[in-house]
Amino acid sequence: MSTEDLHPDRIIADAKREAAEAEQLVSALEEKVRSGDDSVTFEEVERARGLLGFVRLRQEAAKRKAEAAREAARIDACEALNADITAQVKGDGAKFSKQLKTAVDALRELYEAAEARNENVRDFRRRAESLGIPEQKHSGGAAPTHGGVRLAANGYPGSAAGVIVGRRRVDAIDINVFVNRALNMLARENKYKHLEFVDAGEDLFGDLAAIDAEAPENSAKYFYRGPNGAVTAKDEPFPDDVIKRNNLRVITEAEAYAE
Repeated sequence: MSTEDLHPDRIIADAKREAAEAEQLVSALEEKVRSGDDSVTFEEVERARGLLGFVRLRQEAAKRKAEAAREAARIDACEALNADITAQVKGDGAKFSKQLKTAVDALRELYEAAEARNENVRDFRRRAESLGIPEQKHSGGAAPTHGGVRLAANGYPGSAAGVIVGRRRVDAIDINVFVNRALNMLARENKYKHLEFVDAGEDLFGDLAAIDAEAPENSAKYFYRGPNGAVTAKDEPFPDDVIKRNNLRVITEAEAYAE
């Protein structure tokens, strides 16, 4: 028997066709009798009616067989889904935790490098000031006097302004501006969303890695189903007034974990 013959739709179609043929046979014989055809015997009509009854039983059997085949196919699909989920997400927590830590470490390194540069710029300006190098008053290149170095305009100790070397300004930078621009770029790509209510927590990377963990065994002994179908499991029972007030129904552990 081919796979096509076992398909639920094919099973139902074959049963319907067989039943239709039997019904047509009974109808044709009964019409002959009504029309006065004496060649049709009682036994012939009863045999056709018996066949029809038998075929209808076979039709019901075919429906059940088709339903069983559909359910078997559904279970196979569910098991395949289980396997796909397990394979696709395996190790995601550890992988994402590592990637996030790499990203955070890279940002931390970026901030530290930017601050090191800024400290250098502040030191350059202090050295230039101590050497009596004047502030640049125009937008052109620094004159060769004072070694081709000038103080950048509008600067003071601790400010962003640094020095000018030739035609290049060497200023301190606020790396926060660029990090925020990077996050804004990711937000435009729908990859980043700032959440005001979230903080780092105690174990950022461990919490992300924990998405790989299985739920621990439940030691609860008392189970309740709420009006919306949600199940609550408790180590200690709810008082009767709480059960009544929340419209809870006491159920067994088997009922709680049936779905």
